[in-house]
Amino acid sequence: METKNVSKCSWAAAFAVASVWFGTHVGGGFATGNQVIQYFAQYGWTAAIFPIIAMGILAMVMYVVMSFAKLKGFDNYKDTFAALYPNPKMEILFEIFYIVIILAAVASAVAGAGEVMANFLGIEYVGLAKFLCNIAIVGVLVLLSVFGIKLVMAASTVLSVAILAITACVIFSGLTADMDAITAQYLTANNIEPIAYTSNAFGSIWSGIIVYAAFQCVSIAPMIAASNELSMKGIKRSVILGWVMNGGALAASGYMLSKWYPVLKALQVAGVTGFTNALGIPNQTILNLVGVRTILVLFSLLLFCAFVSTCVTLVYTMVQRFQGVCMPNVIKSEKVRSAVVGFVVICICFALSLLGLSNIIKYAYGYDGYYAIFAVILPVLVWGIPKVRALKGAQKEANTEAKVGNLVADN
Repeated sequence: METKNVSKCSWAAAFAVASVWFGTHVGGGFATGNQVIQYFAQYGWTAAIFPIIAMGILAMVMYVVMSFAKLKGFDNYKDTFAALYPNPKMEILFEIFYIVIILAAVASAVAGAGEVMANFLGIEYVGLAKFLCNIAIVGVLVLLSVFGIKLVMAASTVLSVAILAITACVIFSGLTADMDAITAQYLTANNIEPIAYTSNAFGSIWSGIIVYAAFQCVSIAPMIAASNELSMKGIKRSVILGWVMNGGALAASGYMLSKWYPVLKALQVAGVTGFTNALGIPNQTILNLVGVRTILVLFSLLLFCAFVSTCVTLVYTMVQRFQGVCMPNVIKSEKVRSAVVGFVVICICFALSLLGLSNIIKYAYGYDGYYAIFAVILPVLVWGIPKVRALKGAQKEANTEAKVGNLVADN
């Protein structure tokens, strides 16, 4: 019994659960650098600090929800939030947030893969080129959804590890490159000046800490399921490790990109050939500037595969979630219902993808983040914390009574 208890709270078990949060968070938006630019790097030096604070807030919220689920015996977000809100029907609030963020994630993955393709082919990702690239991605998505879902899901873990490794190489390359010489070369050749950081103290705090932490609440759902076997001590350890892993990676990327932001912004604003969308996938742009061709090719290939994998996996998730309620009395075949749901999801995501990766991350993620502040974070703090305290108190009292009962029985 003691061995089982240790395994449920060991640092190894906690690390495995923390890795679920890390894998959910550090996806395509992080790997491209776009998400980091939008919410942190454009504001300057705070990009190395605010990510740690944002992930700290998320860690606190996550700890409350995971503890509540554990104490109540739940292993899914639906039951957890139905019990956490004052009224079970309010669970729809989290459901709306979760569905919107998943649709936005698929759309950003389509747009990101299309942009990677365009950049690699050396064409501008605008107008007809954007439409055709995104259509091509949707075509690949449909084929894989029909014929290769098992292959994609089996390869997703390997792809995640690979993209994280190559992103670490990008960050290292960006930090160790002779940035002054490269910057001078491109700025002088194009007769332009570096552009200053966005000067907005309130905006940097609101966007980089509050909103970012809010839309990253999407990680709560998989963490509830992943932590089902952990003890309360194990949950605390997993959240601490998750905070260190996510906050550290985000801060490192933010610091590197903040150093390059003035020149990337200048190249984009000036419309320099080859850099008209320098901030679209800034990590790819930096590799171009640094001239590390091998890493650039590998990064582009892995990022493309990761985006496609994300699309297929999330579309499959949405199909599994909604095919059962898609007119079951009218459409008897489960395969037909799945196809209908998949088609609708893909159409919605394709339409959203035409907004472009930057706009999806800025507006879709951002506005869903605003919503999550009131629909997820505040309810967890207002109702979740007192409920967790009450459940812990009841559990402690029950344990004390049990010990007393055992002592009486022994005597």
